[in-house]
Amino acid sequence: MYDRTGDTKQPTNEAHEPRNDDEGLSDEGISGGSSPHSSSSHDITTKLQPRMNTEGKVEEHTPKSALEKVSNLIRSGQAKNIILLLGAGISTSAGIPDFRSPKTGLYHNLQKLNLPFPEAVFELGFFRKRPEPFWELAKEIYPGKFHPTPTHYFLTLLHQHKVLKRVFTQNIDTLETLAGLPEEMIVEAHGSFARSHCLDCRAEVDREKILRAGVRRGEVVRCDNLVQSKGKKGKDKGVCGGLVKPDIVFFGENLPDRFFNLLPELKQCDLLLIIGTSLQVQPFASLVDRAPSDCPRLLINREPVGPFERLSASGALTDSLKKILSPKGKDQRDMYWQGDADQGIYELVEHLGWSEEFEEVMRNGKKDLERRYKDAEKLEGKVDQDVRAVKEIVDDRDEAEELEEAIRRQLKL
Repeated sequence: MYDRTGDTKQPTNEAHEPRNDDEGLSDEGISGGSSPHSSSSHDITTKLQPRMNTEGKVEEHTPKSALEKVSNLIRSGQAKNIILLLGAGISTSAGIPDFRSPKTGLYHNLQKLNLPFPEAVFELGFFRKRPEPFWELAKEIYPGKFHPTPTHYFLTLLHQHKVLKRVFTQNIDTLETLAGLPEEMIVEAHGSFARSHCLDCRAEVDREKILRAGVRRGEVVRCDNLVQSKGKKGKDKGVCGGLVKPDIVFFGENLPDRFFNLLPELKQCDLLLIIGTSLQVQPFASLVDRAPSDCPRLLINREPVGPFERLSASGALTDSLKKILSPKGKDQRDMYWQGDADQGIYELVEHLGWSEEFEEVMRNGKKDLERRYKDAEKLEGKVDQDVRAVKEIVDDRDEAEELEEAIRRQLKL
């Protein structure tokens, strides 16, 4: 049986976990990567670089390498229903801030807010009592002008080749969608910022209201939905005033129904790719074992985790396990590639012979996002101009804010 909530001893989002994606750092401290306002920490025209081993020598690719085995499965048509399990390690090169770095992480910076413990900011009970720390944090973690990574664009490429069954992600940054992958292909196991609801009346709250008050100002967002006034009869209504929270899974909350409804698809999987996750947070970590017993599984990560811990850095079984698990020399279904997610994807794409197509997908995706961001900035400037004009006429602050929100909603920002 699967618990419908995450482990109460640790956050229910992979983005809150230690990430295995930065050199020289322990599980408790990870660098946040490039600035979110830069085009990206990766250059989409970057060619595949040869991997170097610990002695600085170029590693040779053999016919039995994990990535080549996987590429052969895809190219031969044996892998037609690929499922991916994704964690925070696929987004750090996009500049998504980390949580646990000792001196620069977001948890560290929240110390000034006098939290009982850092993870309290994602506790539902604590949020109801003190929502201010979460909205302070929201200014840092809201998916703004980030660019998807090569790993995100690889998902789109798989979809275009009609071999992608589903993507299960622990991340809340929505970069899978920004990379062009249709929403119906994605299962956001721990929710995201895409939608927000009132905790009291459950009304969905306009995204612009979240942006204007919660993200840009760091203010607590409350519901302005009209509801039946308490203790009154008839048609008397009042403003709800309940706390608004993005649909991110907090401690004490159920995972989305969509997550559980689509779990059976894992039984149809003929290739499972696990990328950038520590496989520690439940119930997500258990998904790796729901694929058929003969389904090939590949982990791309800085460290071997979960059932892949028995594999060496080369992706092969350790000598002590070869005789036990593979007495006849048969290949095992589990494979491991050690390194950064993006580098592993570049190498896999090269084995597949999709390099030119991959670069085109990334190039077009980047151009489209830059155009959308530019158009949004222009529209935002026009809205700000209109709002300033309104506020010069209207003295009442509440009325001015209502007009501001109406203007922004009309322009569908």
